[in-house]
Amino acid sequence: MKPRIVRRTSLWAFCVLAWCAILTGIVLVWTVAAPSDSTGDSLMATSVVLGIGWVMTRLGRSRIEVHESGLALVDWWRREWIPWGAYRSVEKEDGLVIHTRGMEQHILMSFGSSMIEMALDQRGKGLLTRTVEAIRAGRLKASPESLKDRDIKVQRWEFIPADLLLVQLLVCLALTQTGIVPM
Repeated sequence: MKPRIVRRTSLWAFCVLAWCAILTGIVLVWTVAAPSDSTGDSLMATSVVLGIGWVMTRLGRSRIEVHESGLALVDWWRREWIPWGAYRSVEKEDGLVIHTRGMEQHILMSFGSSMIEMALDQRGKGLLTRTVEAIRAGRLKASPESLKDRDIKVQRWEFIPADLLLVQLLVCLALTQTGIVPM
């Protein structure tokens, strides 16, 4: 079964639009740059813009995946796996908070509360309301085997392909500081 994915659509759309602006900015830096600008300056500007793109990628990946056997909480920096056997409850009062056995609380930064969210919640259309419903529906469909598993797995830093964008910052810095590419 495919997991149900819940994410803040506005944040994801903002990150996609930011990437479009970043790619446009890179093209403009290399095509519209004055002939007197050095290659090193253009390379550094591109490097900084790609670094911002890396941040946008990290922000846009926040989501909750409701699987048949548990929840995957994907935040900017980490991934947590909460099997249905460890899940206790979910609240949406001050943002989304998932409670597990041992009185642990799991909070995703992108699922925080806001005034807009509270107004949408009053109409039953808020993200937090939909997320709580999805989590509770997933829990009702849980298999008996998944209820036995109680081991929560937390991966503090999850490597994603976008992390390779950080390498270009180091390469650019090395090229310009050693004089291979003139500033």
